[in-house]
Amino acid sequence: MDAMREAIEQIDTRGNQLLYLEHADTITHTRQHGLRSLLLTPEAIAQRGITLAEADRGGDVTFHGTGQLVGYPIIKLPLHIGVVDYVRGLERALIRACQELGVTDATCLPGKTGVWVGNKKLIAVGVGVSRQVTRHGFALNINPKLERFTECITPCGLAGFEVTSLEREISAPVSFGRAMEVLSWHLKQIC
Repeated sequence: MDAMREAIEQIDTRGNQLLYLEHADTITHTRQHGLRSLLLTPEAIAQRGITLAEADRGGDVTFHGTGQLVGYPIIKLPLHIGVVDYVRGLERALIRACQELGVTDATCLPGKTGVWVGNKKLIAVGVGVSRQVTRHGFALNINPKLERFTECITPCGLAGFEVTSLEREISAPVSFGRAMEVLSWHLKQIC
């Protein structure tokens, strides 16, 4: 995460940036919600080769891992754009990107953060903002092992909801390069 820290520190000279990563299998939780949404003990999670880490973002527990494209928009928000407005704009851009990638029924669910297909979460969103600069962002499930979500956590603390992937929804492979190209274009439109 040194690249994210560096991008935040140099926002005034480098401008807005968008970083993409594919993480090793990791479950992140927040200080606010703690470990309450884990379905296994931390020891059992470690035995599965998954790292457990606290993140300084909004939201509850989530999984990051292979097959998932994580985007970190580092943006200096204009003073008239608050955190909630930024998150809603981010969701709208992500929905348009998913629709371009073939998930025509991607949408928001009232009262829930992220991008959804029915009651299945396709993209998790968790951001932090400090001094008008964003950090963290979103995680698009391209083709991860979905059982990593269902066996280890209650994703985002939302019982009764499922997790899906881009490839499952369109029944076709999607390259990370194509996803990054489409996401980047749509994300440039929000700020």
